[in-house]
Amino acid sequence: MDRPITLELKRRTITKSLVWRLIGIVWTWIGAYFILLLMPPKFKTASIMATAIVVYHHSTRMVMYYLYERIWNNILWGKVDKDKLETAAISPTRKLIWIFVVTLSLALIFFLILYVTPIMKK
Repeated sequence: MDRPITLELKRRTITKSLVWRLIGIVWTWIGAYFILLLMPPKFKTASIMATAIVVYHHSTRMVMYYLYERIWNNILWGKVDKDKLETAAISPTRKLIWIFVVTLSLALIFFLILYVTPIMKK
């Protein structure tokens, strides 16, 4: 039996990207914070700290991404059969809600980068 060809709607891709980015920001921040906090003083050079953060980041994110994609694979929202693509149009009200949520998410990311990061440096 042939399986229908499913496509991923743009709103699903945007949601997956934003959620992944938020997870990444929080995960990297937590890891970097604990590395900076727990690193013995004799190893607190810029090169060792940067190396520790990069190793932590890349060694854990590969596993996280695999699990993240497996979870999203089981979520049907935003997937549509290729033959039924025309019926998947979004209403103007829902489109405005999506624009608001995406804008709010991006604003949160920039807030964390521009406001919280300088506070953490103090």
